[in-house]
Amino acid sequence: MLLKPNDLLKKLHSAEPLPNLFMLMGNEAYYRSQLLAAIPEYVFVGVDVADREIKVFDKDTNLNEFEGVINSYPFFCGKSLVILRDDKLWGGKQDSNAKKQQMEKLLTILSDIPEYCTVILSATELKKTTRLYKNLAIKAAVCECESIKPKDLVPWLKEQAQELGGSFEGEAIAVIMEYLAAVDSVPLQLLRQEIEKLAIYAGERKHWTRQDVEETFAALPEVGNFALNNAITARNMLQVLELLADKRKRGENIMPVCGMVMNNIRTLLKIKEMASEGYGESRIIAESGINPYVVKKNFQACRKFSLMSLRVALDELAQMNIAIRQGGRQYERLEEILVKLLTTKDFL
Repeated sequence: MLLKPNDLLKKLHSAEPLPNLFMLMGNEAYYRSQLLAAIPEYVFVGVDVADREIKVFDKDTNLNEFEGVINSYPFFCGKSLVILRDDKLWGGKQDSNAKKQQMEKLLTILSDIPEYCTVILSATELKKTTRLYKNLAIKAAVCECESIKPKDLVPWLKEQAQELGGSFEGEAIAVIMEYLAAVDSVPLQLLRQEIEKLAIYAGERKHWTRQDVEETFAALPEVGNFALNNAITARNMLQVLELLADKRKRGENIMPVCGMVMNNIRTLLKIKEMASEGYGESRIIAESGINPYVVKKNFQACRKFSLMSLRVALDELAQMNIAIRQGGRQYERLEEILVKLLTTKDFL
């Protein structure tokens, strides 16, 4: 039984019948923490916390002990919950005989869980090609807790707002998407906290604006990066230098800052190249793979830069990235590259 996190949560909250083996797969802490909080409530409904028999195995698991706990009848409430989150058991190379025997023993144990016991197998990574996964997935409730890519975030944002009794205006969603355009995976846990903070800030107002987001999302590290990217795109050299000086003063590591700037300039260059070939905004959105909000925002802005100046800046940033690792100059070099980019006047 393969379920999405929200679908599994709904089933847990509505007390629908489910297998007594849960497999939580993936590295998204937001979903994992929600499920690890909801499953005990599902298993021990009506049982005081003090009487709940829960055992966690997360390091150097002894499978004999693990098996003994699963097969020991719970004394206090007639139910038990065992959580296994020791990635070393199923991680690494599977070639050795000892590893194969270990996996077979684990499969045997989890294939015969007594009715009074519920087991959660929580794995950041468990290959679907393994015999362990293939056999257990047939009988377990499998939930993939994978990170969300920025391009897939809009439905999640709307769902979170609805859950808190509100809704985002289009411009409010746009600014969140702009904040997160440069990240590979969305920090859902932190983002949820910011949405909750926004809901409190808005009070009785249930229609949330761009200004609400800008006022409340200060804890997202991407917000500061967004301001720097915006200043670069707007060719506001004074603000760029001020923001870089602030980052240097606060001791921010140059590597992620450099990477973020590179990503922004790479995006500008890609849009510029496609626009120079006659692509319109909608076609760039359809064919580039770039977040639609980012394309809309940068389609006009990229006209302020020449193809050559963007290519030179990107090349110099790549060289700087290498030099940093070898002890080269840091913020002062980044300042030089951006000043050169923003003072080049050969617009095309």
